[in-house]
Amino acid sequence: MAALPPAPLPSPLLRRRLPVLAGLGVALALALYYPVGAWRAHVIDDNPKFDAGAVQSGGSRAVAQAAGLIRREIDAHGWTPNKPFFMPASILTAMPSYQKGVMSGVGRFAIIISGQDADLQRAAELLKYPPTVWMIDPAAPWANTLSAEKQYRNAARAFEAFNQRLAAGKATWERRGEALAVLLDGLGADLDELAASLDDALAGSSGWFDRRGEKVYYAGKGHAYALLLVLTALGEDFAPVLAENGLTDAWQAMLASLVPAATAAPLMVQAGAADALLLPNHPAIQGFHLLRARSRMAAVATVLRR
Repeated sequence: MAALPPAPLPSPLLRRRLPVLAGLGVALALALYYPVGAWRAHVIDDNPKFDAGAVQSGGSRAVAQAAGLIRREIDAHGWTPNKPFFMPASILTAMPSYQKGVMSGVGRFAIIISGQDADLQRAAELLKYPPTVWMIDPAAPWANTLSAEKQYRNAARAFEAFNQRLAAGKATWERRGEALAVLLDGLGADLDELAASLDDALAGSSGWFDRRGEKVYYAGKGHAYALLLVLTALGEDFAPVLAENGLTDAWQAMLASLVPAATAAPLMVQAGAADALLLPNHPAIQGFHLLRARSRMAAVATVLRR
């Protein structure tokens, strides 16, 4: 049987171009790595109808929503505020700010109710953990570092443990009107602080392409969204109390005031002057809705105390 002829060698021109083509391929891959990866990671979930699922009889819908919201942002969407520089999500601005705002809102709710139970107190403490800590601390790479994801998952477990004991009759969740008024006082003070924080975006803004204003806006949006979900669930927990005091419609009006602050999604966040003709001021608009919700919240609390 005749031997096969040897395969022809690449032409000298092709041999010279191969390293160039390979280099161009690597450069193209690197150029697409960050923008494409960031685009795939980017999710700002502001669905006001989010439901954490069924709650055992006797459990708290608000506590269940808090736990479900943590798990959604950590496990379903992926936590982006702590991503290191070599991950595409590290170049994102809006999503990390939004997620930090969400966790801040849930954390504030946890602090307000933490005096009722040890599990709730544990959840509140865990949610104070810095959101930017990754699994490896650059300052101490060999240390046993607890990531933000792990701490926040533990907070969700603490919420869930409380709800399980509550459903079993081994924990208490005060459902009187006075208790709801106290919750509203705490959440109302939180709205005041949130609206005040928007001043950072209003002072010294450069207008176009102002990433500082974008960060503040999306942090406020995430915080407002978390409070919207918690307050919606509290309305279910305290539905008999609200109906007894004729506050069902007032409660819905309060929620409706908060929806724009939690769900508005401008194509580009701007922080123009108050009298600007063309350049809007999205943080100022957000602050207006926050304070309107705060006003209606105070009115509901006043009636509950009568």
